Amino acid sequence: MFPADPNRHWYLLGAAAGYILLMFTNPVRGDLRDGFRCIRRHGSIWGVLLVFGFCYAAFNLGVEVFLHWALPIGKRPEFVWNRAWFLTPDMQMKVLADSWLPALESVAGIFNNIITTFPCSAAAAFLLLINWEGHHAVLRGALKRRFGFAGWLIYFAISLCAVAAIVKPFLYGPALPALNNAYPASGLLLLQVCLAIDWLSFLFEYLFGVYIQIYIILLAYVWVRGLSHTRTHLIDLAIRRSAFVLKWAAVVMFLSSILFNVPSILSTLPAFASLTGPFTGDYTVRLLMALFLIFFSTVQITLTFHSESLRRALGGHMRFVRSHGWLFGWFILIAGIHFFLLKCLDFSLVRGLGERTGVILLWRLLYPMLAALMAGWLLSAWVCLFKRCETGRVHDNWIRF
Repeated sequence: MFPADPNRHWYLLGAAAGYILLMFTNPVRGDLRDGFRCIRRHGSIWGVLLVFGFCYAAFNLGVEVFLHWALPIGKRPEFVWNRAWFLTPDMQMKVLADSWLPALESVAGIFNNIITTFPCSAAAAFLLLINWEGHHAVLRGALKRRFGFAGWLIYFAISLCAVAAIVKPFLYGPALPALNNAYPASGLLLLQVCLAIDWLSFLFEYLFGVYIQIYIILLAYVWVRGLSHTRTHLIDLAIRRSAFVLKWAAVVMFLSSILFNVPSILSTLPAFASLTGPFTGDYTVRLLMALFLIFFSTVQITLTFHSESLRRALGGHMRFVRSHGWLFGWFILIAGIHFFLLKCLDFSLVRGLGERTGVILLWRLLYPMLAALMAGWLLSAWVCLFKRCETGRVHDNWIRF
């Protein structure tokens, strides 16, 4: 045990006072308030995020439990149900150092894809392929109208990625150990196939996440304008709008593939066995990717609302930053602070109590609710801020209901 700092209460009190002062004096406080009102009116905004986050956490927990029973002693994850709190000052500083990059990536997700869709993406891929409620036909028609003949190529590529998304969850369950036991000499080939499937599945997961984000953006806009809607019509509208966001999504998928997925696949080949450096998913690459998405923050939402070309969306983004950079910077700061505090709380609990203790297992299932509330709130606030700046009512309390 380490001696407690006698002034820690004053530090906490000062931090709480500073937080309250910041929240009540920042120039985007009206948009933050409206974002909270929006998720109160449309609980499905954060409810959708909660479903995806909870399924992801439950799946990972289920895989660990399965491996605990399937693997021999010494190779399986071990669960310790009770452990005393242990978080040294050095560990506390490590928590602070490790939290800022995930927080920055979460901020970037507000403008790109804040949702982890795996393993729900497998069910979504299956429903898409069987044309559930006609959404598959809507996607095919939207791609055909938007891209002509090239739309058919995009359609087949999405279908291929959907098949990979269906297969991927089984690679984390009984299928992969069974294949290793049945074909022990094909370990390298099996690894390469799994990496390729993971890459294709990632592309579908990302596209599905972008689609869900567009749906949430449109749902928040429905509240801003006070419009009536039905779930089916809004889903179809999000699919059609996704066709216009696809070019920007392709840019992000290309960069992600080049920086993360392709090097992992190439490193399994003898000619590229020594592939190392910045293309291995280290902090530098993650930081650059997050900064890139924040730098082009309004491209996705502009394409969603205005169905413009990518060139015009980029031009509109530069005009937005020049005209409203002050407000945008404040929103980035507020979002970053909240995500940073959330990540610090998560890392502190996990490292202080242990990754596989009973309390942390429960926390891993409760954390998605906090993350979904915060992400839904900030994403709704971003829609309110963007539309307020776009309409020129920067200094007005323009939402009256």
